[in-house]
Amino acid sequence: MTGYGRGVGSSLNYTITIDIKSINHRYLEIYFKIPKSYSFLEDSLRRVLTSKISRGKIEVSVSIEKFSPEAITVKLNRSLLTSYFKAIEELTSDFNIQGVPDLTTILNLPDVMQMVQPPEDETELGNLAVETLGEAVNDLLKMRYLEGDRLAGNIRDILNILKDFHRQLVELAPEMVTEYRARLLKRIQELTEGVEIDPNRIAVEVGFFADKSDITEELVRIESHLKQIYKTLELNEPIGRKLDFIIQELNREINTIGSKGNDLTLSQIVIQSKSELEKIREQIQNIE
Repeated sequence: MTGYGRGVGSSLNYTITIDIKSINHRYLEIYFKIPKSYSFLEDSLRRVLTSKISRGKIEVSVSIEKFSPEAITVKLNRSLLTSYFKAIEELTSDFNIQGVPDLTTILNLPDVMQMVQPPEDETELGNLAVETLGEAVNDLLKMRYLEGDRLAGNIRDILNILKDFHRQLVELAPEMVTEYRARLLKRIQELTEGVEIDPNRIAVEVGFFADKSDITEELVRIESHLKQIYKTLELNEPIGRKLDFIIQELNREINTIGSKGNDLTLSQIVIQSKSELEKIREQIQNIE
């Protein structure tokens, strides 16, 4: 599911901003945009994400501002400054140039004054990064939950349509067997006209093949699968893969019904049912 979240955290030496966004994807893929010098944070951040998110393409952008001004010290590079003055002495001596550089000129010499930052505190930074990511993920999940509610509503609407199709098939099922038996018996009589055949044997064979057109078992399983989907939509946990599996089973049962029937009304219901199932399948791709 799509979503966006941001977290901002500060400690004595660091300020971290983490932006996280997700787009629809069948599996979980995580991409980091993080300064190379802080790549050691990636493993711990990835663990946070995989513990809270199971589907989607996730992009995480990490921005780190390190050290408050109080933590930075300024140091005079004495050896470099000595080299500068030796060069200046040679310049004045060799080319007979008069004058001494003033303080402003000296301070502007490259690298004479150096800002010294304390070493990285990986523990402090790691804890802050995990805490900040948690804040960003919570924002993201709020958006995803809202989208999930909307998608669940769409799926329930489609399920109501499928329930109506199921009701029509339940009403049609007994007629299918009766009509198939009548057609089969008529066809056998046409083919065996003038041939003496045991009528009891014909009745048994006709009954056997007519039973193969019975869709009662498939309808029972379809009803069960529909109830499972309704219940699954109420769960407070990742349900995308579970729904995907149930839809596959539903599709299999509907295909079986289509292969058993030779009735125009049944064929139309099967086609419409498969169309509605495909709509649910598309919605499920967006559900975690």
